[in-house]
Amino acid sequence: MRRRTALVTVGSLALAGCSRTAPPEFDPVAEAFDGGPTRPECEVDSETIEVDVGGETREFETAATIPYPAPPDGFGDRVVREYVVAFEEAYVTHDAVCDRSGSTRILAVTFSAERTETFDRGENAWLVFCRYAGGASSGVDDGGLWEADLGYTQVVYAIDETGAARLVFDEPRDPSRGEIVDEAPDPIADGELVAVFE
Repeated sequence: MRRRTALVTVGSLALAGCSRTAPPEFDPVAEAFDGGPTRPECEVDSETIEVDVGGETREFETAATIPYPAPPDGFGDRVVREYVVAFEEAYVTHDAVCDRSGSTRILAVTFSAERTETFDRGENAWLVFCRYAGGASSGVDDGGLWEADLGYTQVVYAIDETGAARLVFDEPRDPSRGEIVDEAPDPIADGELVAVFE
């Protein structure tokens, strides 16, 4: 979706817990986008499949989607951290399981949040950084069973009482708080609206 306006860059954010200056005024997240949320979404239940492994038939359970979390119950630091981790896990699971083509079946999706950071964007408004290992970790296709080593992914969310926007943060890897402030891309100007709170 196209953003209506390009908003203030991440570098102007005030660090949570610091009182250097008052954070700048921001437009509500959901109002900065035209249209509704853009995110991988489907409903897939787990099922039992039979796979030939070395001439022996074995049964496996396929991965199922997990629901996206309800809007956060409040907008304190801890609550928005927990919301972003839960949302990103659901996002990763949907991305791994939805729209799979061909014979590939996903058996497991793994997600482990290594680090989160929050930055104050104003009253009930935050930028949240999350670094995690996640994705399809095992599956089966025409070549048989496979397992994947999962590297780390970094995302930044802008979140307030109206909704959440998301953007992958590629470099630097495992940044300091200062590097997040100075170098993180703006999920509103450059990312996608992924949730609307009504």
